[in-house]
Amino acid sequence: MQAITLSFAKEQLNNRAMPKTKLQNRNDFNGQRFYVGLDVHKKSWAVTIRSLKIELAHFSQPPGAEALSNYLHREFPGGDYYSAYEAGFCGTDAHEQLCKFGIKNIIVHAADIPSTDKQKKNKTDLHDSRAIADHLERGNLKGIYVLNHEQQELRSLFRLRESKVIDVTRANNRLKSFLMYYSIKLPENISKNEFLSGKVLDWLNLELGSASGTFALQQHIEELKYQRRQLLQITQSLRMQIQCLHKQTYIDLLSVPGIGAVTSMGLIAEIADFSRFEDPDHYASFLGLCPWEDSSGPVIKTKGVQPRCNGHLRPLLVEASWKAITKSRSLFAYYSKHANKSGKKAIIKVARKLAMIAKGVATSGQPYQEDYLKKKQAEKDLKAERFSLGITEQHINKQPGIGLRVAMPG
Repeated sequence: MQAITLSFAKEQLNNRAMPKTKLQNRNDFNGQRFYVGLDVHKKSWAVTIRSLKIELAHFSQPPGAEALSNYLHREFPGGDYYSAYEAGFCGTDAHEQLCKFGIKNIIVHAADIPSTDKQKKNKTDLHDSRAIADHLERGNLKGIYVLNHEQQELRSLFRLRESKVIDVTRANNRLKSFLMYYSIKLPENISKNEFLSGKVLDWLNLELGSASGTFALQQHIEELKYQRRQLLQITQSLRMQIQCLHKQTYIDLLSVPGIGAVTSMGLIAEIADFSRFEDPDHYASFLGLCPWEDSSGPVIKTKGVQPRCNGHLRPLLVEASWKAITKSRSLFAYYSKHANKSGKKAIIKVARKLAMIAKGVATSGQPYQEDYLKKKQAEKDLKAERFSLGITEQHINKQPGIGLRVAMPG
């Protein structure tokens, strides 16, 4: 009993004589930032942790934000945690889970992560996560805009419709190829274009020289009918969801010349919030309606439109532009102004202008007005003329109590 008391007294004396330092205090990470680079895969995550320009840890773990959060709070309690991973097949679920556990996460475009030629030729999960953590700490990474879960599902429905359009076209072409191979000519009174209508499909209910050929023909017909029914159901569901969630924006976009139901639904599904683009150049870059420049010194080169873009919207806007110049006087005048140099470049300019009009309509909540720009320009000219004559808003409104008089010229 005496030995136990003596050892306890020595321990108390040592504790008083040697206070704990910051290194001994495990809770001394308040306000300190920790940067986590993630290389996300289906079966594992490669993790690199950095702080104060030092690599603290690197390990591989099963996929999941909870395990990473437990490790960070256990080893570096009280810190501020920042993480990043490349956009890919895993979507945004990992991002939402990381944010849920208090980790400030961003998703970055894979092409936006700086890398040297040496790093490109020696690519591993370790190097990828290490590069992400390093550039995240340096502040070189910028996250992409992440749509909410409901909007992502709406976008998936729109992209499913695009895939189904391809399936319908493929089935239509397969049937036409089959008819061409067996020299089956359609009557001119029911076949006037490349699209095989319902009347054509009903007429094709015939028998070939053998049971195999007849069965093959009927299967091609049934496949085309099935794909068209699927496309109709998807389009109806998409329109119903758009009108339920973004009814006013959908109606306003339809007022823009050249923009129909499909283009309007595509803009809403892919962009959602038009006001997130504060800079018009960023908006045009997102749509791929800006030049791809490769200049050096006095040599200026342009390689057409920017290849990095939203590939679902640019074709729709270009197609809508061809229709818009036939319906809008101002857009046709704008196209005529640039068409002398190149018709293709001119229509891209019209597509950019049309996209800006669509953004203005969606953000203002007002339908399109053909003479809106003329009215705004006329108002600016009138204000400039009044200013040159010394006329202010007080004189125009004739506010009482202001005993000022301005001598008018002449």
